[in-house]
Amino acid sequence: MAKKVTVSDMPDSVFIDNAGILGQLIKAKRTELGIKLADCAALCGVGINTLSRIENGNANCTLAAVFSVLNGLGIKLTSKELTSAAIPTSGGRKWI
Repeated sequence: MAKKVTVSDMPDSVFIDNAGILGQLIKAKRTELGIKLADCAALCGVGINTLSRIENGNANCTLAAVFSVLNGLGIKLTSKELTSAAIPTSGGRKWI
């Protein structure tokens, strides 16, 4: 019988300010969806070892690999600054 995926907890942080928190978020989302590591890696187009390193907070993974995983799992990163910039003002968009 196949081993069931154990759901991981979401990070206990307000901000994603390091690779460890981002990795916890990715692992929590993957396990919440019930996707095994190997299946998720294939879905996202990255290697199993790469996905494992990302989930374990290895800061030396490429941004391309991280964004492949985020996109594959449907995780969208946003910030207050980007959200505010998307709202038109009378003078047009303002970049800080």
